[in-house]
Amino acid sequence: MDSKQRNVWVVVTGASRGLGQALCVGLAEKFGGDLMIVGMARSEDGLKKTAAKVDGVNSKTKFIPIVMDLSTADAEGLSSALDLTFKREGSSGSPKRALIIHNAGSLGHLKYLRDQQDLTHAAEYFRFNVSSVISLNAIFLDYMKTHHPRTSLEVINISSLCALQPFKSWGLYCSGKAARDMLFRVLAAEEPDITVLNYAPGPLDNEMQATARSATADQELRSAFANMKDEGKLLSCEESARKFVRILDVKKFKSGDHVDYYDEL
Repeated sequence: MDSKQRNVWVVVTGASRGLGQALCVGLAEKFGGDLMIVGMARSEDGLKKTAAKVDGVNSKTKFIPIVMDLSTADAEGLSSALDLTFKREGSSGSPKRALIIHNAGSLGHLKYLRDQQDLTHAAEYFRFNVSSVISLNAIFLDYMKTHHPRTSLEVINISSLCALQPFKSWGLYCSGKAARDMLFRVLAAEEPDITVLNYAPGPLDNEMQATARSATADQELRSAFANMKDEGKLLSCEESARKFVRILDVKKFKSGDHVDYYDEL
């Protein structure tokens, strides 16, 4: 086992593709051999691809995959996974800095609210996009405060413009993102010693956007997404990840703030 002390630990959910993968790579570029990344996702193959990309950027960064479906995982499973990983991989000492990036998320049914009659789908949506975030975040904080009380803690929620503005036929997504923003604003108020950030990564050229262009019920919004793609106005995940790393570096935000990709540093 690599016994090198890693002074920065990062947990990234949804780390197998898209922005989550780009965040892992961007952080590896920034911290190199000083960094241990715990990547969580459902796809084992996707996590292997992320590990390869991280290794390609800096082979000294340690990447540990956790294959787990956050939409069905319970608190015991989440706690066990983090506990075993941290104790096994971080046994050489405490990090100076530990971050958790809540990136995993889904769109849900892109229907008008008048058509949202499926109670099971709504419950499953909020379990994955809100409830699992609450549980995993609490487990992470409890572990770090118990075992590494002097470590500087940072909690990042990957947010969206949809947390602030209503998008027709995106009721589930908008309300889920708004709920997460408020949860972490509350966390910032409760835990003044923790740095909390709601980061909106901008309109990304990823699989979620492709789904939005084809499945959004509202025609006006669907056309707007298509035009953004045609006009080259979508951002690459890598570009947004680089901006995120700069935001963390500069730290001009107040804990709990919502910071958008397009905001000035």
